[in-house]
Amino acid sequence: MRNKKFVSLTRAILTVCLVVIFSAGSSATPASRNLVISLEDKKITEVSPEGLTLSFYPSIKNNSDKNYVLVSYFYGVAINSHNFFEQQVALNEEMTISSRQTARLHFPVKISYQYLPGVLSEGQKQATCFASGEMFFRNEKNRIEKVPFTFAMEFPLFKLPVLTFLPLNVKDLTLGGAEFVFSFQLKNQNSYDLLIQTIGLELRLADHLIYQGEIAGDKALEPGGLKTFSLPLMLDFFEMGRELRDNLEKELVPFNLRAEITADSAWGMLPFTLDKSDSIRKEKAH
Repeated sequence: MRNKKFVSLTRAILTVCLVVIFSAGSSATPASRNLVISLEDKKITEVSPEGLTLSFYPSIKNNSDKNYVLVSYFYGVAINSHNFFEQQVALNEEMTISSRQTARLHFPVKISYQYLPGVLSEGQKQATCFASGEMFFRNEKNRIEKVPFTFAMEFPLFKLPVLTFLPLNVKDLTLGGAEFVFSFQLKNQNSYDLLIQTIGLELRLADHLIYQGEIAGDKALEPGGLKTFSLPLMLDFFEMGRELRDNLEKELVPFNLRAEITADSAWGMLPFTLDKSDSIRKEKAH
């Protein structure tokens, strides 16, 4: 049963891939001394309602005059010191770490929130991920040597902001065009500040793109805070099509809003996307 749990967790919460790029490097013997594994960077690269992806960026520096080939690796993942699983992986394509060279790797770990309640205390705002194991290298004498590695990173238990459409403020609607204000609200569901840096928007009326751009000004959200954003728009039906007018004449007007957002936090930048489709009622401008 435990093995089945580990297998299912492997499929559900972790995807590991290695991407190698070569640059330059510098002296010694066996792999554990010749090859130095260092963590150069770590960041959160994806956030969704289901979880997030932690990306570790280690390098393997070959300090010797010998070539090594990375053939496999063994790794385990633990959250808050609770082991989730461990696995041995043989590479489909072996990777050569040439003499005096450095290989840079991308090691992403995908975390699914649904598997975390058992390892978290009530009210906990963050958790720690440990990814550790050994990399196995073939040396020039065709012998296998291993080098250990451990990566660690804290990550937030993050809830995406709630996106809500407000009634459409119609200032003018004629045969030739329309002037109106599309407004929406973002609500921070977290118990900490959400320091939004950028909001890139795509707004569609039915299936027609009517606005693309970025929101200016203060976008930060306090814990539990709510903020309203407004887009004043003018449409020319002769240029953009009569279908837009037909949709604006409906009692409930269909819109789709896609927001690409980056927010700063104690855990680094959090990139995420909000996408909402809804039909909203109109109100006359006063």
